[in-house]
Amino acid sequence: MQAAAALGILLGSASFAAADSIQRPGLTNGIPEGYGRTPGFYVASMLDFGLRSTDPSITTQAVAIPVFFTWSTPWDIGKTHVSVKAAPFVGVVLDAPGLSSTRPYNPYVSVWLSWFLGGGFNLSIGEGAHIGFSNDLTKAIGRDFTAFQQNVALTYLRNNWNVTTNTFYTTGRERATGSQPNTFNVDFTAVKHVYRKDYGVIAYGVWDLDSPSVGYLGGGEKQSEFAVGGLWGYLIGNLVQVQGRLTTTVSQNNYSGRDTRLTLMAVFPFWTPAAPKPRNAP
Repeated sequence: MQAAAALGILLGSASFAAADSIQRPGLTNGIPEGYGRTPGFYVASMLDFGLRSTDPSITTQAVAIPVFFTWSTPWDIGKTHVSVKAAPFVGVVLDAPGLSSTRPYNPYVSVWLSWFLGGGFNLSIGEGAHIGFSNDLTKAIGRDFTAFQQNVALTYLRNNWNVTTNTFYTTGRERATGSQPNTFNVDFTAVKHVYRKDYGVIAYGVWDLDSPSVGYLGGGEKQSEFAVGGLWGYLIGNLVQVQGRLTTTVSQNNYSGRDTRLTLMAVFPFWTPAAPKPRNAP
């Protein structure tokens, strides 16, 4: 379960008509984001595929993140542990009404501070940014700018349970050529670890906090969505954890249809410090 720590990333399931949050809702499901990892360098690879019923057509989207790394540093500031997380490359394939494109998407970088609260509870705060790329995809969906994101995550990691609530606020902008609202997200996980298997329930919600007056829905309209699903994971050997997640929309406002998504992820430690040599070793 802990091998899946700290993957918090990127793309909202945007249609051509409206923006959604910059980090895709639900992308951190299954991950104990409130937990500060043992020092080391950890790598995750993921593929996310979704279908949204934009009647009378279907919007499809795939997101590929070959390397999302977490550097859990050896540094503590008092009882505060410091980590760095980043996704230097994100690839997106989008086929929506009026827009079909395959392009790089905004990379992500952040610094996280973590605390062990006792009794299995862990708290982390992340400060990061989605660095704006300018191409025909990001311009069309109003994402060709740098957005800042603040995360607050609480994780209960004990007795083979991972119960995590990851909340995050992301800044927007207002522009006639394409606006992005400020958004608030919640990703929720309740997963049980049994021998090599993980299984449980997941859910996510996303809400617009405002409605840009130009380049958005118009009339002060906002978007919101809530989805639920399930998770299954398996530990291969002692190092590689694979995970599959399936979610579907149960309620939405101004998203033009229900979204069903399948996410596959593999996480492994790339480097961890060697154990200290005993003082009496030759």
